[in-house]
Amino acid sequence: MTRAACELESPVFNASIDDCIVEGFLTDRRATIRSLKARGFSRSAVIDRARQLGLSEQFIKACSIGEAAVALRICLRCNERFLSVGVQNRLCHRCKTRKY
Repeated sequence: MTRAACELESPVFNASIDDCIVEGFLTDRRATIRSLKARGFSRSAVIDRARQLGLSEQFIKACSIGEAAVALRICLRCNERFLSVGVQNRLCHRCKTRKY
């Protein structure tokens, strides 16, 4: 791949960026999007990633009402990161609903 093609690629989401998105969307969404745009992420990519992590409007409203211990945790069954509300929540939604 040429250098020009590499420069056009968007930055990659990683665990620290995901943590930043979760924290920022629960506190100040606009400031989070601005800071990630400065790092090279597009607004639509950040919003899409937030949706992938499970940050829906309903989820954000529910977290603002109570004192939820929101964190990205690793599912004990599939080892994927997911948005968890409380330490008791250790399985992602997909694994919780899957029948074995």
